[in-house]
Amino acid sequence: MSLDAQGVEALQNSTPTDWSKFNGSIAPTDYQKGPWQGDEKLHVRFFKLARIDVMASQAANRPVFKDMDYVEVMMPGDKNNIVVEPVWQQYKDRFPQKWAQYLAGEEQTASGTPLKVAPFLTPALVEDLKFLKIVTIEQLASLPDTAMNFMGAQEYKQAAIRYLNVTSSNESLLAQIQALQAQVAALGATEPERQSPRPSNDPAKNQQQQPRRN
Repeated sequence: MSLDAQGVEALQNSTPTDWSKFNGSIAPTDYQKGPWQGDEKLHVRFFKLARIDVMASQAANRPVFKDMDYVEVMMPGDKNNIVVEPVWQQYKDRFPQKWAQYLAGEEQTASGTPLKVAPFLTPALVEDLKFLKIVTIEQLASLPDTAMNFMGAQEYKQAAIRYLNVTSSNESLLAQIQALQAQVAALGATEPERQSPRPSNDPAKNQQQQPRRN
């Protein structure tokens, strides 16, 4: 059995993706700068995929496979903008936390507030959104127009935005209260301690200060 090495390499997507064909929200401009604003809202998953080892297959005159590291990048809710390709250094630099979790065999968790804590979503809706790779309230609040193609999408997005605005205001208020409490505690620590009255050298005054006994 003979193999066309060039054909196999082409089928296995051996060159980086041409990002110009995809939504700008998932296409980076400088791989060396690492993660940047908006990356925390993307669905990113590193995984193993069996691909043909061209050199080994030619030597063995049969298909020989090897496990390769692959990555899936997607704007949650938008199935028209999905990239699946081998892991290049650009992805390790761009998604260092996910890459570290993958290498450690840990679950690749998304950054943000889990949907399950949203009071405006039922457990069934949480599972439906999870199918669309929407797993955090931040991802739901930042859905692009191209991802607003499921029932109630606009309503859920606006509810997520309101939730984040309220929690952000609460956190700001809590921070102000904690700062005031710290100031009060600092003032209390600098206030001189009250001293107990010292006994007088006058025996008569000491006699008057002693409590009467029945």
